[in-house]
Parts: sequence; C-alpha cells; structure tokens
Amino acid sequence: MEEESSDSAPKAHVRTRNNVPDSTEEEYYRRAVYVPYLDDFCNSLKERFESHKATVASLQHILPEFCTKTEFYSLEAAFNFYEEYLSHKEVVQSEFMSWKEKCSQEKSENLPKTTISSLEKCDKTFFPNIYILLKLLAVVPVSVATVERSFSSLRRLKTYLRNTTSESRLNGLALLIETLK
Repeated sequence: MEEESSDSAPKAHVRTRNNVPDSTEEEYYRRAVYVPYLDDFCNSLKERFESHKATVASLQHILPEFCTKTEFYSLEAAFNFYEEYLSHKEVVQSEFMSWKEKCSQEKSENLPKTTISSLEKCDKTFFPNIYILLKLLAVVPVSVATVERSFSSLRRLKTYLRNTTSESRLNGLALLIETLK
C-alpha cells in the first residue's frame, strides 16, 4: 500500500501543455508563450512588409547613381504604388528622362550617393514628381525598419530584465544594442 501512495503523490512542475520542459515558471513562460508569440509577431511583420519590397527596390532607381543605368520601366512598381501623389504617367516619364539626362551629364564622383543629398540636388520646380519620389524614398526606410527594430530590441530587453536592472543600465544596454546593429 505504501507503493500506491508514493505513485499517486503529486509531482511538482509537471505540465503537459505544448510539451515544454519547465524547470522554472519563468522558463516555462518563455518557451510556451513568449517565444511563440515573438515568432508569430516577426512573421507578421515580414508578411506585412513583403509587398513593399518591390516598391522600395523600384524607388531606388530614382537615385542618380542608378537612374543613369536604367529606363523608366524600372520605376513601374513605385509609380503604380504612389500613383495618387504623382502626375500622369507620361509627365513622370518625361521628368525621369530629363532627370536621367541631368545626372548623366555630371561626373560619377560628383553624383549624390544618398537620398538626402539627391533631394538637395533635385530642383522641385523642374522635377516635382522626382522630388516627391525622392522624399518617399527618404522616409520609407525609417518608417519600415529602423524604428521598429529599436523598439523591438528595447521591448525584449525590458521583458527579460525588467525586475533586475535600473533605468540607467537599461538605457545603456539599449544604446549598446543599437550601436552593434
């Protein structure tokens, strides 16, 4: 009869949910809830921004470094996506040809390398649609990835270290993560 009582005794930390081993409650929570949630969240972000991949790749052709080597059809995805902000297709196409001609007249070492420097070189009066596309290109990377990455890193830090670190250490760790990326 003693054997029966030892077999029927409740066991500590036995869980069958998700077949996740759980040496501690924190470990169980991390493996059963937090990691699957984070995985689903990351996959949702990838799916959300996958459709913008072709648009951003197309927008890069407006930069002087690339526009001298491409034709207007390479901007089709960007034009179709931002059509409501631009003039008629023929107007944008002729502007692109003029922009391409202007860029090809400059020496390659004098061409702007970044979107911001291209915006400074672009005359808004002569190239209003090109200027709009350059502004959109300048804003897209910030709105899509950089800010979300830093907030995501900070959120992971806070969740894991919330009860064990001070505010100044948390800020230092967040800055360290951003400089390492």
